[in-house]
Amino acid sequence: MNSTQREDQSTEAVIEVTNSPQNTYGGISGSAAVLGQAAVSSAAAALSVDYAPVSSLTTTIVNTVAFSYSSDVCQLGDPFSVRVPDPRGIYRDKFVKGQTIKLSMRNPNVEGGGLTTKCLGIIVDRVRTCNSSGTALELTCADLGWHLLNCDAPYWGDVQNRTLYDLLTDPDWISPTWGIRAIATDNETNRLIKQRINQGRAQQAIDLQQALGLLTYIQVEPGDKIADHLATYARRLNRLINVSADGYLQIWRPDYNRDPLFAIELHEIDDPARNKNNVLDVSISDSISDVYTEVNCVWEQVGGDTNPDPANQNWGKDVGSFVNEFALPFYRRCSFSDGDLYNNDDAKAQAFWRYSKGIFDSFQAVYTVKGHWQKPAGATRAYWWESDQMCSVNDTVNGLSGLFYVAAVRCDRDERGDRTIVTLRKPALQASFGEYPRAPVIQRSIVDTTGKTSETPQTVRVVK
Repeated sequence: MNSTQREDQSTEAVIEVTNSPQNTYGGISGSAAVLGQAAVSSAAAALSVDYAPVSSLTTTIVNTVAFSYSSDVCQLGDPFSVRVPDPRGIYRDKFVKGQTIKLSMRNPNVEGGGLTTKCLGIIVDRVRTCNSSGTALELTCADLGWHLLNCDAPYWGDVQNRTLYDLLTDPDWISPTWGIRAIATDNETNRLIKQRINQGRAQQAIDLQQALGLLTYIQVEPGDKIADHLATYARRLNRLINVSADGYLQIWRPDYNRDPLFAIELHEIDDPARNKNNVLDVSISDSISDVYTEVNCVWEQVGGDTNPDPANQNWGKDVGSFVNEFALPFYRRCSFSDGDLYNNDDAKAQAFWRYSKGIFDSFQAVYTVKGHWQKPAGATRAYWWESDQMCSVNDTVNGLSGLFYVAAVRCDRDERGDRTIVTLRKPALQASFGEYPRAPVIQRSIVDTTGKTSETPQTVRVVK
């Protein structure tokens, strides 16, 4: 066994709960300047909504709770749960719904023993139980992305003549009471979000109507969720959107061209490499449910020829396709329409994205390891297990070898100790329109990718 399998008693969990989300950022190691500014910002936000928290004092528990938290790149508002024993009733009136909760961890082997924020969010549900096992609080929580999923966008809001940066910094869209700190992007993304929002085909239709003298604009309709609009606009920039563990609104896309921070080793008992094993259990699933050999994206032109063919009910429509006859041993078609698109290049790219998403969803390898951190062989430092990282796999038992994408991790602490469930997928998911990736080697599996394609004006086709 290596160090990732041994029970690590030195890992410490810290739970902090406060009425003010701004108060959590400095944490117990925050500077006076950081905490002071946070208090001012929080007070201003509270006054602006005619609400004053009863107290901004932080309730802190060190290493006396069970918890389960997850980090999933495909999920906004990651859930996590915390169990707080309360045999003497000292927490009876604490840990209430709506409060801000932060789960942090520290270990002398990781980041010099510094406190690392793993989850920052709100208490969504609170259940107090009293039975033969004792009294406890069961808290169901979610990260700050919960607000984007569960708050409606400002109705009738004009989104035609704005930038994505405008929306992300507008207090009517991102309320300061939520405690989202700022926007985290790379330089290229920062430039993109400050350009006018890409409204897709809807903008072309608006321009045509205005040319005919009709005044209209693209707006938010009552009941539209903030997340729906932001995710759509991010997709048109070839980006994903999420909220980080420390409260930053992230606009990003997967990067598969990185060295792996983590390693999975699994070998039979008679294999000389068995001393590298670091897996408690594994479950591997492979399905054809989302795999297709031909994907077609139907789009419709806007304006253009004013003399449609009355004999052709599909006049003005066309198709962009992605074809890979090697993905399955038989032919399988998927066809869909995308109302955003109005040219063939984007339709082909969207067809490829739908194909890639199917490959991404069709396969997963779920490994359970002890502890919440790993120090790879030969590395000079250790890392907490996290999603959106690369992991090398050498699993001779199941025939998996290569680099896989860490799509999700779930970290649990209970009576069995600290365990991490790692979900690995093929590095095949692009944020929207992306390049064709090469999959890792999976022995005895249907070939679903090669590295070469041929292209016509309407179709991209995988060739040997």
